Amino acid sequence: MTPAEFTCRISSVGRRGITVIDENGQELSARVAGRVYKVTQPVTGDNAIAVKTGDIPVVEKILPRSGVLQRTASSGTSTQTIAANVDMVLVVTSIREPDFSHGFLSRALAAAEWKDLDAVIVLNKTDLCHEHDETLIKEIRAVYGKEGAGYPVFPVSCKTGDGTNELLENIRGMTVVMAGPSGAGKTSLVKYYNPSIDLRIGELNLKTSKGKHTTVAARLIPLEKNTAVIDTAGLKMFSIDHIPRNDLQFCFPEFSGYAGECRFRNCLHLSEPGCAVKSAIQNGTISATRYSMYLSLMKETDPEAR
Repeated sequence: MTPAEFTCRISSVGRRGITVIDENGQELSARVAGRVYKVTQPVTGDNAIAVKTGDIPVVEKILPRSGVLQRTASSGTSTQTIAANVDMVLVVTSIREPDFSHGFLSRALAAAEWKDLDAVIVLNKTDLCHEHDETLIKEIRAVYGKEGAGYPVFPVSCKTGDGTNELLENIRGMTVVMAGPSGAGKTSLVKYYNPSIDLRIGELNLKTSKGKHTTVAARLIPLEKNTAVIDTAGLKMFSIDHIPRNDLQFCFPEFSGYAGECRFRNCLHLSEPGCAVKSAIQNGTISATRYSMYLSLMKETDPEAR
């Protein structure tokens, strides 16, 4: 590496340039050499080598990636890498405003499983919960928690601080990427941990009960030493069409304990006789709610059903 070169991490990617965090933790505006785009499209979280040429550093090389979170692009024809070099996915969903959605959560969890990424579930806005919502939180824990799909579940409130210390302790020393629907409170969570950061927080649309897209591009934000979070734009849908249909079963970790027990080796756990997964659902070992989401995703990816 020449004296003019330095390693950095891409903290955001925009239409007119990027920002990088250098070895001293300083965020700098930068640009990407045109030839780099021919090899790798830069994304937030990339490690790179840049060259200091005048006031604006130029990224000359994107280093090999690990830990990528992807989804199917809105066009449906390509796969979009949301963030790179992450250790964990925080699927952030609210209990209220907007209401909790099994669909978004299951898709985001499947996307994390597909890339072998650890995931945790953040149930945000617990301060808005009514008394009957406690039952919903218990149900979510039963379906997705340690006794269900096996994911850690963290109910939190950015207004009261409840649960936030436990969540931070769980992600300390990692780079985590947040995925969640618009209005779920991802940006509020980042600002709770780093109040000095300049981020806009949107309000719920009272007519549609949908959140506003306040984060327009993914941004890497340092929280403390060796800990960083990537805030991403809120999504209406987390499409996972890029995952091969026959492999969706491997994105539901609670199915793994029954691998090899089905009558047929190529069992998709649909209508095949002698299916160990369906037997586990019937006896309550696997959540019927999760299996319902699996069936829904399988139907979406079935060409004959379109």
